[in-house]
Amino acid sequence: MNIQSVKSINFHPGKLLRLGRKIAWFFTVYIWPKHDATVLTRNGYLAFNSKDKTTGRILHVYRNHEFDEMVRYIDMLRKEGFLTERTDGAMLDVGGYIGMSSTGFLLDGVFEKSVAFEPSPENFRLLKQNIAHNDLQKRMFGLNIALSDSEGVLEFELSNKNYGDHRIRKTGEVEAGFYDEQDRHVIKVPAKTLDSLSEQELGISLDEVRLIWMDIQGHEGKFLKGAQTFLKNHPSVPVAMEFWPYAIKRSGVSREAFISLVSDMFTGYYMLGEDGYQYFTVGQIGDLFDREDDPERGSTVVFANRPAPE
Repeated sequence: MNIQSVKSINFHPGKLLRLGRKIAWFFTVYIWPKHDATVLTRNGYLAFNSKDKTTGRILHVYRNHEFDEMVRYIDMLRKEGFLTERTDGAMLDVGGYIGMSSTGFLLDGVFEKSVAFEPSPENFRLLKQNIAHNDLQKRMFGLNIALSDSEGVLEFELSNKNYGDHRIRKTGEVEAGFYDEQDRHVIKVPAKTLDSLSEQELGISLDEVRLIWMDIQGHEGKFLKGAQTFLKNHPSVPVAMEFWPYAIKRSGVSREAFISLVSDMFTGYYMLGEDGYQYFTVGQIGDLFDREDDPERGSTVVFANRPAPE
């Protein structure tokens, strides 16, 4: 993989270029029988499922996946002293999907290594391809498991529109949802806790971890519960996660339980704004539940142990 080729990608296309790429995606990728499609993006050279109408289309049209937001969060973490300016340490990519966040961070020189966790067998197959496509076999490691609050086998519901929206299904009765989750095809996937994994299984030393980057469609509370020992022993490691109240509630974690969990682990959280970023005390996370209790709305927050600015 030529890193300079990746860095030269136009991932801010104008209207005409976007239109051309949308037409190309539809006629050269989507309408053909299901296959592995590949495209050079700012996140690396990526293979994706041709029938993924959400992330696959975005990668083909915009030639990146949230790369601007990724850069802004890394800049923020460096300014706040959580990360250095040099390539350093490792990240845990929880809900790694096809590996596009890890490849983006590694190719951009933010981290030396990444461990990506992805429970979907199909997504994991593509993740392994993308490790090879980007010559990252010695720096990026994949584990085909879900990270949760206990070890065992979990039900995993598959979205037929957005292959990045597969989710761990809560036990018990499944209620009808905004995305018709009750009708999704369900498979079984293995689950472990982060605290139960050895360094040999991870392929890195836990002391190398500088960031947990997580997007597991509402299962974040269960992950945090299963990572309490690691987070207690590594209080300087921030946790960037998609905060999506709708999905958190569907995972079986109540608002009160989630607030109690993060209050025991962190002092506060950071959020990006249009002109910068802001720090909030952990007690304010309840306000975010209120503001974002919408099935179509979520935000990335970074939980951390840092006193509020004076």
